[in-house]
Amino acid sequence: MQELISARPDAVVAVGPAIGPAGASSRTVPVITFGFDPIELGFAASYARPGGNVTGVVILFGELEAKRFSLLMEAAPDRRRIAALVPTRNGANEATLRKAAEGLGVELLVFLAASPSDYPAAFAAMRAQGSEALVIGATPQFQRDGKQLAALALEAKLPTVCEWAEMAHAGCLIGYGPSRTALRKRMADQIAKIFRGTAPGDIPIERPTVFEFALNLKIAKSLDLIVPPALLTRADEVIE
Repeated sequence: MQELISARPDAVVAVGPAIGPAGASSRTVPVITFGFDPIELGFAASYARPGGNVTGVVILFGELEAKRFSLLMEAAPDRRRIAALVPTRNGANEATLRKAAEGLGVELLVFLAASPSDYPAAFAAMRAQGSEALVIGATPQFQRDGKQLAALALEAKLPTVCEWAEMAHAGCLIGYGPSRTALRKRMADQIAKIFRGTAPGDIPIERPTVFEFALNLKIAKSLDLIVPPALLTRADEVIE
């Protein structure tokens, strides 16, 4: 990252965890983040007035993980032992999911998969511990491997919820998340403002306002799962 900053770019777009090294490498080069919250990382003072050289759009991982958990329980209300696949132990994802599980009155079983080589063992452990449904944590790695993870979940007879609506097309039962198209348009507008001379510290950090919810009925049928009609009517897309 320091090599990139030393090239004196007009701005840096930092996607996901790249905000850490980008924000730490310069306090003058404008940084536009996509994903992680720069306030939590100490790079901005507030959403309305960031105050430094970092602005962008945030995903609100914690709130959305709790929402996905809730949707999964609506789709499969009889499941009580819920697995969560996470890339690291004791991270923000796990803490959020544990709180959501407590609120929903279900048992949470957490399984670690730091790399694709860990997937078979993680799903074998889910089976061994009697998991009945699965929250696939929100990470770029799991998005990339969504089709593989969905196939393993289907083999294990686990209804799943994933972080983006399009992941329902990859085989997740439910996909729920912000509209990435809407967020990227907002980020493009922020970049345009910077190029027109506005300081990034004066450009509000934006949060999602448009969300997408897709439900895969083919997967539900494969799992002998009857999705409640009330949940079907709320889906933006039903895959049949």
